[in-house]
Amino acid sequence: MTVFDDSRPVRRADLQSLYLSEVRNVYGFLLARCGDRHVAEDLTTETFINAADRFAQGRDHEVTGAWLMTTARRRLIDHWRRAASQRTRVERLGQETAIAAGVDDSGDTHDRVLTALGSLPERQRAALSMRYMDEMSVSEVADALELTYQAAESLLARARRSFVLAFGATS
Repeated sequence: MTVFDDSRPVRRADLQSLYLSEVRNVYGFLLARCGDRHVAEDLTTETFINAADRFAQGRDHEVTGAWLMTTARRRLIDHWRRAASQRTRVERLGQETAIAAGVDDSGDTHDRVLTALGSLPERQRAALSMRYMDEMSVSEVADALELTYQAAESLLARARRSFVLAFGATS
């Protein structure tokens, strides 16, 4: 995301009028395609943040209704890519856990993984999510949770054991 340049004032009136005139179109476009109100709201926000960046850079002449729709479409495609990648990582975690636990993996792995994760204590859930779903290294998990490397490894080991038990209970 572009950082705003404080030396160039954004013409707030122009940006506000653009927002007021186009927000329903952008939101409706996104909602019709994704079917999720929360996702559509988030992507609409991202789209207008991109527009505000253009205004801040003095490139407001580029921001038209068509530009907003193209940007919204790109934000939606990015969202779908992230979601597909996330689903693949969640299912891989579930399959690996099922094998390790000797649990029958029939049924919806994705839902079972999310249910098992949801049953874990918050720090364990956070550590597993960062490590396996966000594909962060142990060092990155340690930094994010403000732990030493060894403490992060220990937390992840406990979290994996808890997850295997919770995953097995969902079958």
